[in-house]
Amino acid sequence: MASSTTFRSWLLALIFCAVAVAWSIAYIDHPLALWLDAHVRHTNAWTILNRALHPLLLVVAAAFLFLLGCGVWRIAGHSLRGWTSVPLLCSWATIWALAATDAILKPVFGRGRVDPTFVRYHLSGFHFLRGETYWDAFPSGTATVTFAILAVLWIMRPRFRAAGVVLAVLLSIAVVIGNYHWLSDVIAGAFLGASVGWSTVELQTKGIPSVR
Repeated sequence: MASSTTFRSWLLALIFCAVAVAWSIAYIDHPLALWLDAHVRHTNAWTILNRALHPLLLVVAAAFLFLLGCGVWRIAGHSLRGWTSVPLLCSWATIWALAATDAILKPVFGRGRVDPTFVRYHLSGFHFLRGETYWDAFPSGTATVTFAILAVLWIMRPRFRAAGVVLAVLLSIAVVIGNYHWLSDVIAGAFLGASVGWSTVELQTKGIPSVR
């Protein structure tokens, strides 16, 4: 019964996310992007924001290297320490989130970026199954990865929930303010990331049957 209730809650969240994304695309994305380009893009605040977001690439690199290092450690016949369990889950969720967005969903949806596709060239929309350079905005990879990690921490380390939520929300706001993503990209990425993180914990802690 609990599992059925949980799944229904996830489906309701999916429906809410789809409605929010559609509403944002129809009424919010374009006006917000134009306002931000006019009032934020050419300010010192944008320059600072742009530099602050660059280190986020290190999170993905760290996740890959941590997974690789732990794998090699096990191949060498050593046991992993208990403290590695949560970082491993976060790393798996990060790589899964990145694969879902960059390798699959972005090329499938082919949505034009805010900048330069829309604000400079006045082009927008979706080129389904034809995602390429500047047509790879949906969903936001930053939001997906961030909320995937947040979901893992939310389940495994409840004491980090408040800090995790604040950081995830700030990063999501930052990519919208910087016109790196449409608001709808971030909404979709947040839901996808939370689903990925949640699924990662379920699979790795409960869902994989033992090999006989």
